[in-house]
Amino acid sequence: MNSKLITLDGPSGVGKTTIGKKLASDLNLDFISSGMLYRAIASHFDIKGVNSFNEIQLTSKEPITFVIDGETYTEKLLYSSKINEKSSEIAQQIEIRQIVSNVLRFLFESSSNGLVVEGRDMGSVVFQDADLKIYLDASESTRSKRRLAQSGSKESIEDLRNRDLRDINRKNSPLVVPEDALVIDNENMTIEDVIKKIKENLKLQ
Repeated sequence: MNSKLITLDGPSGVGKTTIGKKLASDLNLDFISSGMLYRAIASHFDIKGVNSFNEIQLTSKEPITFVIDGETYTEKLLYSSKINEKSSEIAQQIEIRQIVSNVLRFLFESSSNGLVVEGRDMGSVVFQDADLKIYLDASESTRSKRRLAQSGSKESIEDLRNRDLRDINRKNSPLVVPEDALVIDNENMTIEDVIKKIKENLKLQ
């Protein structure tokens, strides 16, 4: 299989989803957000009052839509402080992380052209042999402003800070810079600047 695989890791609000979607579109690759998977599962657990499920499917790539045990969860409904908190909590469970990893690997293996996948352990754990690993970063204040805009002002800087702390300090698959990753501080960069830098590194391979 000659499919291209690009991972995007980094903390909350750094622009992984926005950049990942644009990059995938430009390169004619599929895109998936591992965070959306965790959010969908967290939303299902919250709404149904359960802590397990039998089946999860990706039914739409744009907008990202999952169906879990017959219930539909779309991207625009998955941003809230409550779901942020719960998704971060369940992401610490080994069983849930394994399920998400298996879904992501299946999506890559079934992709005809390749995949751009974003998250917090994509290049460090899930796809250690990715063609290109990218780690995005920016200051907490900048990331908070971006997250507020993305969530419709539903996520505060305290929410972002607490999520970062859980992701960095969790025992299983903590947020780290993957080995051999291209580190991009996009504090003062446009989306186009970041995309250009990534494409330049792809040409060098």
